[in-house]
Formats: sequence, structure tokens, C-alpha cells
Amino acid sequence: MLGVGTTFAGYRIEGVLGQGGMGTVYLARHPRLPRSVALKLLNREVSTDTELTRRFELEADVVARLEHPGIVGVFDRGTDDGHLWIAMQYIRGSDAATWDARAHPPATAIRLLGETAAALDYAHSRGVLHRDVKPANILIADAESLRESHAVLTDFGIARLTDANTKLTATGAFTATLAYGSPEQLSGAAVDHRSDQYSLACTLFAVLSGRPPFAATNPGQVVMGHISQPPPRLTATRPDLPTSVDALVARAMAKQRDERFRSCGEFTTAVRDALGGRHIAAPPATSVPAAPPALAPAPPEFRASHISRPQPRPVRQRVVTDPRPPVTGPRQPGARSWPQPQAAGPKPGRGTAVTAGLATLLVAVFPVFVFCVGLVETARTVTQGAPAGRADLVYSVLALVFIGVVSLLWVGAGLLLLTGRRSGRVLTLVSSVIGVLSAIAGTVAAVAAREPAVLALTGPLLVLSAVAFGCVVSRATGRWVSYRTSVRAGGPRY
Repeated sequence: MLGVGTTFAGYRIEGVLGQGGMGTVYLARHPRLPRSVALKLLNREVSTDTELTRRFELEADVVARLEHPGIVGVFDRGTDDGHLWIAMQYIRGSDAATWDARAHPPATAIRLLGETAAALDYAHSRGVLHRDVKPANILIADAESLRESHAVLTDFGIARLTDANTKLTATGAFTATLAYGSPEQLSGAAVDHRSDQYSLACTLFAVLSGRPPFAATNPGQVVMGHISQPPPRLTATRPDLPTSVDALVARAMAKQRDERFRSCGEFTTAVRDALGGRHIAAPPATSVPAAPPALAPAPPEFRASHISRPQPRPVRQRVVTDPRPPVTGPRQPGARSWPQPQAAGPKPGRGTAVTAGLATLLVAVFPVFVFCVGLVETARTVTQGAPAGRADLVYSVLALVFIGVVSLLWVGAGLLLLTGRRSGRVLTLVSSVIGVLSAIAGTVAAVAAREPAVLALTGPLLVLSAVAFGCVVSRATGRWVSYRTSVRAGGPRY
């Protein structure tokens, strides 16, 4: 165990974030950048185990190739003093295992798990399985001034590339937490993206009810529950939820994976619609053979829509935004599963975001005009050999550089915000504050010097900057930027 103040691999240890069977995660200070990281160290006593070392290195390789706001990022890795280590993104907040769902509306929990579903669907589209989805591996980042709380998926420690040519040894097959493992995972069968969906459904059950679906002190009973028992009803512990949620959770936790949803996002979107009273129960996407006799009989609400008998596929209204055809039969081995776009309620308005972006671009006209005039005058002074001191020329060049940077800030902020980028919202906030302060300072100076011509410039600058500030901090702008970010990340379409 490293103490506070210790330096390891150049990182200064600031505290302990967590400890597990494979190693310890420390809060550390980056040696060159002004930020904190989560530094994960593999225990020395298991560093000599070739298979565990391979899994640890695989975690870094897998996560490093995933670039998604809902997945923790990897900055660096290496070996120091006999320890393998990974420097990862530090998320300030808690995890879903300690997050009190009863203190928040159910819609908040579903929104956070929906962000986890989008991250999983993205990883699946890149050929990566998580294989250990559980509340402890879902970090809930604290809300910030420009962003509400959000979920970040971490610990791909036993993730496996679906297209890898080699597999981990059998000792790693049951290292996933039993309480959230899928039937195929716990029975040692081959797994695919639908195994993560099963674990996500168990996680949703645990977050909302306060306990896993098959809670028992005997590990064997937990395993048998996943393999042979029907899922319990979530509404038995949360009667405030609509009963239609039970059928959706049961479908995502179906023993036969062909009966589950096509993607994690489809599952969480259906639950969100059920909470909003918009969901109508529908049978699974594909038909599969009847369950073997060894399985316990399903509850009535589950049997009505999940017993698979050969029957025509019901026609359902769907918003088609993907040119790929929907899945209509059993998934062929090796075939890629594409997340299907879902209706997710009304599309948020973009009026306030567009107003803030356009106001910022109009403000940019002022520094751009001053920059162009100053550039022409400086060039004329240099080319015509006008008498000017060296210090004056240096001052003019520095002033042009400053005004040019300010111009780029305003223009970039407005354009990025109009495209729905979070960075554009932050830059617009910064530029609008600068514009308001500059306009106030210019107005005071103009009044003191009795220069009405200056007031003609500072007045519009103050108005436009104030409009940009008011619009960019509004919740409507935040919802639209979050929607655009979700679309780019492959989340639900509206």
C-alpha cells in the first residue's frame, strides 16, 4: 500500500480510491499536467501470474481504443518497481452501488443507466464486451455548473475482444460478480453483447430496488437463480413504478438471449417510455424454441409475451433512420448486431442555443473589424516606412495578436455551439462574460471621456453579450447540447 505523498512512476499519491483482488486504485497527481488521475496498480504478489498480467494489460489496450464520453479514458500505462500500472481518467463522484436511487426520481436513474447503455452499445459496435457490468463499475459523476450528473462506465478488467483469436483461461470465466452474471456466462457458454444487456438489467433492478434480483448468501443459489428461475418482479419492492416495467426487465433478463432486446439502448429506452406512459408491451424481436422443461414456469405477465411459438411477427410502428435492415430472425454466428434507433420523446428545441451562437458570432464582428483595421494600418506603417518607434511597432503587433485570439474565441465559440458541442457551450459562456465585462468597462470609460461615438459600439456589444450569456446558461440549451452529444455517440434518435 502506497502512502499519501509517495511518488510512483512520477505520479504523486494523494489517496486511495478503491481496492480489489487484483490491485489498488489510487488518486494521484499527474507529473506534468495540472490534473488528478486514477492510478491502478496490480498487486506485486500476482504480477508474476502470466494470465493475470495479460488481463491487466488487456484492460488498458481495450479501453484505450474506446473513445466515448460514457467510458472512462486511459491516459498511460507502464511497469514500475515490479508493479503494472494504468493511469486513467478520474471521475469525481460516487458509483451506482452507493448512489441512493430512492432519493431521486426513477427517471433520473433510468437516464443514468441509459447513458451506460449508450456506452455499452458503442463498445459492442467496436467488438468489445464488458463482461462485468454491475453498479460498482458505473461511476456517477457529480453535477457541474454546465452539466448535470452523468454516468461513466469503468473497469473493463475482464473484457474480451469478440474478434480475438485467443481467449483467457477458464480461471477468468467466473471472475465477474455472480449477482449480475448472465446465464450463458455463468454456465461457461459463449457470450455476446446480449450478456452485457442481461447484466445491465440486473443492475437496473439492483439500483431501483436496493438489492440484486437473485440475492442469496449461497453462491450456488445465486447461479441457479440466474440459470433456472424467472426474474422477480421489480414492482414488488417498488410499487410506485408502472407494472409494464416488469415485463421489460424480464425480457432483458430472458434465459434465452434471442428473446432479449437487440441492444442495451433499446432496453433502457423502452423502460424510459414505460415510466412516461408511452410503452405498449410487445413480444421479443425474434422467435426461439420453447424453454426446456427444467426451467421454472414463467409468471403470467412474462408468459404472455415471451413464450416463443412460431407465429407471424407483429407489425410495429418504428421510426427508421438506419439504412440497415432490422433483425427478423435468429442471429447468425459472427454477425454484427447494430443498435437500432428508437423514439425517445420529443426532440428538444434548439432556439436558445441558436440564439446564443448567433449573438456570439455578431459580437465577433467587433474584434474582427478592429483586427482587420489594425492589420492594414500596421502593414501600411511597415511598407511605407512611416516614422514609428520600435516599441510602438512591437506594441501594435502584440495588440493584433491579442485581438486575433479574441476573434478566434468568439467565432469558434459560436460555430461550435451551433453544431451542438459541449465545448462550444463552455467557450460561449466564457466569451459572453468577457464581452459583458468589456462592454461595461468601455461604457464607463466613454462616459468619463464624454465620447458618445464609443457608446455606439459598447451598447450593442453589451446587449449581444448579455443575450448570449442568458441563452447559453439556460436549461433548454443544455438539453439540446446533450441531445446532440447523444446522437453523435450513437444514442437514441428523436
